Amino acid sequence: MKITRISFVAVLIFCTSLISLRAQEKSKKVLNDLTTLIEASNSYENYKVVEKRGINAFETTLKNYIENEQNTQALLREEVKKNESTIVGLQNQIEEYKNSNDALLNEKASIGFLGFSIDKKNYSFVMWTLFLGTLLVALILFFRFKAANKITSNSKSLLIDLEKEYESYRRVCIEREQGLRRQLFEEEKKNKEFMNVS
Repeated sequence: MKITRISFVAVLIFCTSLISLRAQEKSKKVLNDLTTLIEASNSYENYKVVEKRGINAFETTLKNYIENEQNTQALLREEVKKNESTIVGLQNQIEEYKNSNDALLNEKASIGFLGFSIDKKNYSFVMWTLFLGTLLVALILFFRFKAANKITSNSKSLLIDLEKEYESYRRVCIEREQGLRRQLFEEEKKNKEFMNVS
């Protein structure tokens, strides 16, 4: 856009200088015609006598010069109006481009998350917080599981020891009971024999 504006201004300056050069050439021609007319005229006392033909020719040249200058000024006014409208259009375009550029930068700097537009920094902060929070919870659960697993292992080993102790106690009790039954059976047998004998 700057290049277009600079080139536009350069073309405008070039055209203006070209037109002013042509105007200077035409004004020099008019001045030369006037000087020639005055030099070619005759003198009468303090007056100059100019031929009608020369005055009419100078008048025609002057009218043509004035007419050309008015046409040139009208063309320049039209060109200036056209250039002003072009400048306004270009400025509007620049404003639209700036707005769309700002919108794109804002869009690029934000992320759509759960239907909301969130700044990338905030999004990054939220995601890292969630990640670290999840990691912390996972570590806590891991260590609690490890502690519970250790307690369970200890409980299992104690249970196995208790079962072994119970099993040995049961065997001892069964053996004692069997021993007592044998003794009872033998005592009953003795009593029966003794009763049979008596």
